[in-house]
Amino acid sequence: MLSLSKQGSALDFVKLDIFEIALILGLVTALANILGSYLAILQYRPSRRFTAAALGFSGGFVLAAALLEMVPESLSRGASMPAFVALGYLLVFLMEQFLNVHLHHLPDEDDPAVIQSATGLASFVAFNTHDFIDGLAMGAAMVTDTRLGIVVSLAVILHEVPAGFVIAAIMRGAGWSRRAALMAGVSLGLITIVGIALPFWIGKISSFLTDALLALAAGTFIYLGATLLVPLSEAGKSRWITLLVFLGFAVFFASNWFVKFLLG
Repeated sequence: MLSLSKQGSALDFVKLDIFEIALILGLVTALANILGSYLAILQYRPSRRFTAAALGFSGGFVLAAALLEMVPESLSRGASMPAFVALGYLLVFLMEQFLNVHLHHLPDEDDPAVIQSATGLASFVAFNTHDFIDGLAMGAAMVTDTRLGIVVSLAVILHEVPAGFVIAAIMRGAGWSRRAALMAGVSLGLITIVGIALPFWIGKISSFLTDALLALAAGTFIYLGATLLVPLSEAGKSRWITLLVFLGFAVFFASNWFVKFLLG
């Protein structure tokens, strides 16, 4: 039986090592990106209320993963880790400001259909950078602890369908073909898998670098949940949708417990 974590916990019925599990989760993430992009090129647009509800739920789940698991684990790894958490938050903030791209934002129906090519290219770079960081989060968490890696992966998967939808919609608006727009979604999945693999390689060189990557990812998750997803859910203008943020926290608790039970 192969070990599933540094703590030695294992699934009795799955003979996979942690890298194989991480890659499988990466493939699921890639499929979520592709699904979102496919919906965009089919011109299927979910209602504003449905989108707000989905973003609120995923925002609660992502924020719970960051505050309740990733940040505490990072802080236990050394006195320098809080600086990396802050750096992760600022990294996504600066990327949005300098590239003038707002991640996970679905355009209103009355937005112009034509998007400048420069904006399309900036969006492509920004979304790939964002998903590369998501991959780093999944890989660094998996190297740290299998349970943490799985719940962080779930948090990533939950918001990848909207990400794939948005990047493909932007590419279409910028004049790209349907095939090229779909490939933009595929690129998000591929760059996520590259990000997943990197901490496993870095961990063989320096455990400090792996810890720093986890702390950096924790900061990006705080930004993603608290600054992007949860505020965007307010677009639904419904208190019931707001409650989905709390549901996201509750589902995180339940999934975290289930993963602990599964790993034994």
